[in-house]
Amino acid sequence: MAGKHKAVLGGRDSVKVAIAQVAQSYLDREKSIDKACQVIKEAAAQGAELIVFPEAWLAGYPYWTVGWDSAIGPWIEGRVRFRDAAVLAPSEDTEKLGRAAKAANAYVVIGCNEIDPRPEVGTIYNTLLYFGRDGSLIGRHRKLMPTFSERTFWGAGDASDLVVFDTDIGRIGGLICGEHLMTLVRAAMIAQGEDIHIAVFPGSFALHTGPQMVEPDAKGDFWGHALVRAHAFESGAFVVSACGYINDAAIAEGFPHKGKMNIGWGQGGSSVIAPLGIALAGPVFGSAIVYAECQAWMIKAVKAIVDTMGHYARPDVLRLMVRGESGWRRAGPMPVAMAEALPRDRLKRAADEREVDLDRVEEVAETMIRQAG
Repeated sequence: MAGKHKAVLGGRDSVKVAIAQVAQSYLDREKSIDKACQVIKEAAAQGAELIVFPEAWLAGYPYWTVGWDSAIGPWIEGRVRFRDAAVLAPSEDTEKLGRAAKAANAYVVIGCNEIDPRPEVGTIYNTLLYFGRDGSLIGRHRKLMPTFSERTFWGAGDASDLVVFDTDIGRIGGLICGEHLMTLVRAAMIAQGEDIHIAVFPGSFALHTGPQMVEPDAKGDFWGHALVRAHAFESGAFVVSACGYINDAAIAEGFPHKGKMNIGWGQGGSSVIAPLGIALAGPVFGSAIVYAECQAWMIKAVKAIVDTMGHYARPDVLRLMVRGESGWRRAGPMPVAMAEALPRDRLKRAADEREVDLDRVEEVAETMIRQAG
């Protein structure tokens, strides 16, 4: 009997992707959702099957700074508007986005400010929401560690949604901005076998030029460009790097921080990176929908050279552990000899019979094999 073919990009020769590098209606959730639906329709009309919106696109990244010395009036109004624009998932808002994805017959990934659904909790997270082509909300990812002053706006995520989604256009995962500086987090995504990695940022920016701490990137020095290129090559995957775009017109008159927000660096810079680490599209600046065609042969060819989870891995020397709700779990493959010595079906039967977590049984069995030499 012929074996089942191990598909790349869901068995497709190519997948067209789109980045929605357009301004939202800043901190207006309803108008921003309407705009997102229009962009989804437009991108799908151009053949896009994966449509990505930047970090906190719904309904805006906090481009202003707050602290104990903030004027209390503007601080209160700004925080109230920020909370009122946050998204509850699932809700009527996500259902509307889901209907747009279904009508477009496309996968949609959108950055948002997501409010914790528990009634007693008011924490807001920096979140990626994933919608299937059937309109379902298939998952989310919350930023693990808000960066610097972001911690005054967002709570921290956990490992429960550090996942890759297996779809008919390939295995899709994503991280948010500074998470790409967390080497082990990127390694955990690579270990799950991404075909397409989504990287979202609020803009492309320089941290070293001044006079402000964050300035527009004029020379391609944005650290995000270097990291998404590295991730593409290390993972053998395409990277859809979505950078935010905003202008003063997107911010409503009367918003207390209007005219005092550092938005000059929110001018886009989106790109799509091939598995070899080179750009297929971009970086593009200004208001635009950025398109690229991702070819399956590129993944296959690059992994023939360097397969970081296969022939270029040394799990007998190094391995990554990720802590989930049921404890520590292994990320990535185990050594071949060890895998052959641990028939998973037998271990699963033993775990089920004793009502023990399978990961714990595998961990103990591996330890015993190592100790036995």
